[in-house]
Amino acid sequence: MKALFVILTALTAALPASATPFEIINPEEPMIVLPAFKDLGPSRLSTIEWCSEVVGKTYDELITDSDFEGYEACLIEHT
Repeated sequence: MKALFVILTALTAALPASATPFEIINPEEPMIVLPAFKDLGPSRLSTIEWCSEVVGKTYDELITDSDFEGYEACLIEHT
């Protein structure tokens, strides 16, 4: 739970002041469904790249439950 709080705090701090939670920066950006997170639906490519930076691992490098939970929390926050 503490890791989730740290991730969410970092994500909030990284948002530009002009960004709003519902602002779509690039509506033409490709959407991807990650196999382990099918229930979340498609995510934008930039969201997947951002979550990889936040967690510190790319999707194909996720191993532990903590890795998956952090990545999932990031995707939920930004999808």
